[in-house]
Amino acid sequence: MAKRIQWADLPRSLIESISARTGPIIAGRAVTDGQNSPLAAVLETRNGRVFAKGLPSDHRMVITQAREAAAAPLVKGISPELLFCFDENGWNVNGFEHIDGRSAHYQPGSPDIDLVVDLMGALSAIEIPAGPGPWKPIETRMRTYVDDPADAKIFAGSVLTHTDWIPDNILISQGQAWLIDWAWATPAQSWTDPAFWLLRLMARGHSIAQAEAIAARLPTYAAADPEHVAVFAHANMNMWNEIERDHPSPWSTTMAATARAWAKHHRS
Repeated sequence: MAKRIQWADLPRSLIESISARTGPIIAGRAVTDGQNSPLAAVLETRNGRVFAKGLPSDHRMVITQAREAAAAPLVKGISPELLFCFDENGWNVNGFEHIDGRSAHYQPGSPDIDLVVDLMGALSAIEIPAGPGPWKPIETRMRTYVDDPADAKIFAGSVLTHTDWIPDNILISQGQAWLIDWAWATPAQSWTDPAFWLLRLMARGHSIAQAEAIAARLPTYAAADPEHVAVFAHANMNMWNEIERDHPSPWSTTMAATARAWAKHHRS
């Protein structure tokens, strides 16, 4: 995780590069959510609010900036609009339309679940254009977590998937769910996003049956081959076991236990 830099402590050259795109900045404040970008700030400008997110140009994770910029034109209407992106003065920065919203609630009975289902349905129809890009295909991401690396190919596809369905990545605003933070955007089969999400639902109190019923409201998940879902569940168990081992925390323990329960359900 990267240490968040307060707005007043950012290099003057970086602030000047941003203000060249936004116009005069009246005020800026670092946001508290998320820890992967040293720069994450809401800016007050004469033309309204802007959310700026950035990493040093030589940061090992700077590719995530390119993924977010590449995803932006594909997800207009379900994600904040990308207003600018640049790489200069040692920083790579994306500037987005600011959405004034709150994080989604995944607990049983939450009305946000219907909004997320609608959001995921819209996303499932978006394909990544052919050609090179900053993507890391899901079969590459997951190949170390399956028993045979070739098994990961069953997840492969050309649909744009988000893959990181933590509640903080869903903003609820004026009756709509907006999807933010495309750092892990991935070409995959569209049923994999509902599958990633149902683990989050389980971790927030849904039973396996309840979470799978919600995921099955997405036609792509409902039509998925059960054997493929079982392989995916097993891969997620291995992934979360590794995260729990390497980055122990109450949340990684919860997610690992959730993934183990889901994998066991698909083995029975």
